[in-house]
Amino acid sequence: DSLSLYGQWPWKRDQLGRAVIKAYQNGAALVFLNVVFVHKDRLGGDDMFLKMISKYPVILTETKDAKNLISIKRKVLGVGNVDVPIDVDGTIRKLPLENSVPETILKIIKFKIPKQNDIWIDFRHQIPRIDHADLDWSSVKGKIVFIGATFTGSTFVLTPDGLKNTHDIMAMSTETLLSGKYITRPDWLPKLEWIGFILGLLAFVLIIPRVGLLWSAVLLFGAYIDIALSAGYLWHSKMIITDWSYIAIAITIVWTHLIYNNFARENRLKQQIRKQFETYLDPRQVAELQKDPSKLKLGGDRKEMSFLFMDIVGFTPISEYYKNKDDPEGLVEVINDYLNRMTKIVLENGGTVDKYMGDCIMAFWNAPLDCEDHAEMAVKTAIECAEETERLKEDFKERGLPDINIGSGVNTGTCIVGNMGSDTRFDYSVIGDAVNLAARLEAATRNYKEKNGGIVST
Repeated sequence: DSLSLYGQWPWKRDQLGRAVIKAYQNGAALVFLNVVFVHKDRLGGDDMFLKMISKYPVILTETKDAKNLISIKRKVLGVGNVDVPIDVDGTIRKLPLENSVPETILKIIKFKIPKQNDIWIDFRHQIPRIDHADLDWSSVKGKIVFIGATFTGSTFVLTPDGLKNTHDIMAMSTETLLSGKYITRPDWLPKLEWIGFILGLLAFVLIIPRVGLLWSAVLLFGAYIDIALSAGYLWHSKMIITDWSYIAIAITIVWTHLIYNNFARENRLKQQIRKQFETYLDPRQVAELQKDPSKLKLGGDRKEMSFLFMDIVGFTPISEYYKNKDDPEGLVEVINDYLNRMTKIVLENGGTVDKYMGDCIMAFWNAPLDCEDHAEMAVKTAIECAEETERLKEDFKERGLPDINIGSGVNTGTCIVGNMGSDTRFDYSVIGDAVNLAARLEAATRNYKEKNGGIVST
């Protein structure tokens, strides 16, 4: 409205003088003119402007890069430096205080300058505004009036409360000083922040590796909430400004690092489980172990289990057959075919293949995963392997190979199961008398039914 009424900016300076006079005529206590006078008025209004402001107490602005005209400076009550420090993010938050303030200004505004070198500006103050073109200026009575340009294209600066004109910054700074309630950072606060920083990091380092992702996320957001609540309480009740940002950043970095370590450790454990068990466990069992590694107790564990030893009876004739043909590869193919068929039955029945010893298979049940009917499944496997052997014998007969039989020994008893071996090489296996008995039962089948094998179980 003012630009429409008085023309483009900058105005003739006697128009600014009229604004000063109008403010004092309406009872203003002090007028601050936030206009930098670098050059003489191109419209020739300097003389009239000087006559106007010489009759009233006016404070002008001065910056490092733009000095006021000497003739104008002599006519005003004081000149204030409006250069303020800008934080690294481009935001203005503080007001620097001069050590020497003219006594004439102090008598008019009647407040004591704080001892600190600068103060945080309280941007919560709501400053009333009027337009220069408004007819009613009665609201300025008894007030300090700041006159400045607010049109689009005038000078704006970034504050925690958004973009503000420079005279808005000066008004809020003055309101902060007049209120006598200053935003502070007590000497004890940095120490408290460091204590919180150290305790927070220690808590995260000790707790997060022991809990899952969900609880660690709850802990992280709980820390955020604690930081926000404590900062909010100190700000609203004590006007104490805290800086928990580095604590929040630090615990976020630590949390991310620890969670990554947890995932990496779990992934290594899953890969270790897969590598260790994929050759002698059903893939479904391997997946279950990877999903819940706690079901696998590394080291030694005493428990009741069932064991199966199974061997080819009459292997020598087959070996001699391929030896006479000078075909060791053929013998390997036959053995692998036999092992593949029997291993498939073991795995389908929930068993664990412990090892292959030539043409002998050793398997057990109820570890590393629990199997309630382990004895029944071991015997069922032995029977199914015998049935599969009959089908294998038909294949051998069609290929002109010697006859084949198997002997199986099954036993149930208590043993020690776990990772066994040296520091550099170990296997998940079982030991105990119950295991040895199963092996001896299998050996006894060689003399059973005229050396045609069979199943012996206890």
